[in-house]
Amino acid sequence: MKFATHREKSKNQFARWAVLLVGLVLIAWGGQNAQADENPNADGVWTLNADGQTDPVSAAQLYSEMRIQGGQYAQNYRHQMLTGDFTCDDVVDRIAGWLDLDSPEGPQFALLFVTNHGGKDQSEIRYIPFESSEQFALCLYDETAPPVMSWQENSVEYMGEVIGDEKLCNFSIRIDDFMCDAPQFFYSEQAAGNGDHWFFFRN
Repeated sequence: MKFATHREKSKNQFARWAVLLVGLVLIAWGGQNAQADENPNADGVWTLNADGQTDPVSAAQLYSEMRIQGGQYAQNYRHQMLTGDFTCDDVVDRIAGWLDLDSPEGPQFALLFVTNHGGKDQSEIRYIPFESSEQFALCLYDETAPPVMSWQENSVEYMGEVIGDEKLCNFSIRIDDFMCDAPQFFYSEQAAGNGDHWFFFRN
């Protein structure tokens, strides 16, 4: 009787160890999958997390895009950064702006948009010239006082009556040199014919 009880206890203890071991393997496997989902795939595209939620844009992702879109020295420039939901999907985006002095056409203000809208990495860059006849140009170049980058929340009425499109996200990114009307950029989930998601507007 004692032998049978001892053997039964041994079986129960073995069963508990087996369950614990299986649980640890499943946790480790799930952790590896979650970690893999937090990184871009071989094509550099960020994908959905294991729980179906989109990753916010990280600082590392932004600086990676700065190198890719703006060149290897872009992150060495003094730059401004906006962090928040600018695409109306409740996921954090990042936008960087800096004075680009490498262009043979003269100084420009570089504006980089990075978002993971829809679970995929989207990044677009705009170069805004100074003292140019271009509609989106800034009026004054001052190396001691670069333009100020900011964001503005707009009403539905404003989006419909002024912008002319209520489907655009109502947050605009503004670039102010305080000498002329600020260029603004709005995010559209529907891309333009050239693939751009950020649309220019100026009063």
